[in-house]
Amino acid sequence: MDANKIREYIKEKGYPDYRFNQIIEAVFSGKISSFAEITSIPKNVREELDKKFSFFSFKNLGVFNSKNDKAFKFLFELYDKHRIETMVFEKGEGEWVVCVSSQVGCPVGCLFCASGKKGLKRNLDWEEIVDQVLFAKNHILKKKLGDIKRIVYMGIGEPLFNYDNLIKSIEAINRYIKIGKRHISVSTFGYIPRIRDFAKDMPQVNLALSLHSAVQERRDELVPFSSKYPLSKLKDALSDYLNITKRKIFIEYVMIRGVNDREKDVYKILNFIDSISKRKYFTVNLIPYNPTSKEFESSSYERIKEFCNLLISEGVNSTVRKSYGSDIKGACGQLAGY
Repeated sequence: MDANKIREYIKEKGYPDYRFNQIIEAVFSGKISSFAEITSIPKNVREELDKKFSFFSFKNLGVFNSKNDKAFKFLFELYDKHRIETMVFEKGEGEWVVCVSSQVGCPVGCLFCASGKKGLKRNLDWEEIVDQVLFAKNHILKKKLGDIKRIVYMGIGEPLFNYDNLIKSIEAINRYIKIGKRHISVSTFGYIPRIRDFAKDMPQVNLALSLHSAVQERRDELVPFSSKYPLSKLKDALSDYLNITKRKIFIEYVMIRGVNDREKDVYKILNFIDSISKRKYFTVNLIPYNPTSKEFESSSYERIKEFCNLLISEGVNSTVRKSYGSDIKGACGQLAGY
């Protein structure tokens, strides 16, 4: 929903300014899914809006419900027939998280990620990003399951490659959907040219680095695009990020059996962290590999816990991420938009 277009239309029609506020408050409340439901404005205005604007910038092709009712996946068709997927999952009692996509496909090409297998088709417009959150909010509220409390840019695509639309979407989500910037997280494989910009433009938004290996050669294999932005230069950008924001950095690390889950891999992570700043400024989120290919399998639960405990014993906060929606192919790495 592009609020600016609504504002221009209200002005063009000569309606009083408060009509805009009434419309925006109703739309972004998440409680309605059509202009016809806005009872605070005259019927003729509602009808005009329905003719002039689409409530959502995409078509919903399906809602997939996880067996435990803790996660939903949405399949959306965009105006040009491209498709994206969005996840929403319950992190706490009645507190839901939306995992949004920022691109159609992804150019980074991570071997363990379904999104990368499609390649990049195009960037999403900021309106298409915001509408994912609005649709998810509408769905959760209608089912009386709680409300949206956090947003993570960890769906399809590399957010920092779509920088302008990323920033505009965060501002809109913050302003209209009322999600605080400290409750928004953006994940990147380590796109150095934009990390410093992001620190200056969005110092309150959380940054998550998809590391997956602190060994350059192994990382290049797992995350092919990363060879253009080596760890030796990435650490400098992350150091600058910390100096600017004074905020923690979250490191995402997919655990793959026999590939990056050895004890020596822990110490490689520690060396990488130490080359940037103090260990207290980092949290390592370990992610059990979710099947997307027969090439890999997840590290055992015992191995992941050992890995986690070793990091903690060395003074780095570490957690094991719970998998949401793997039964609907909506867990980390499984979104593709098919």
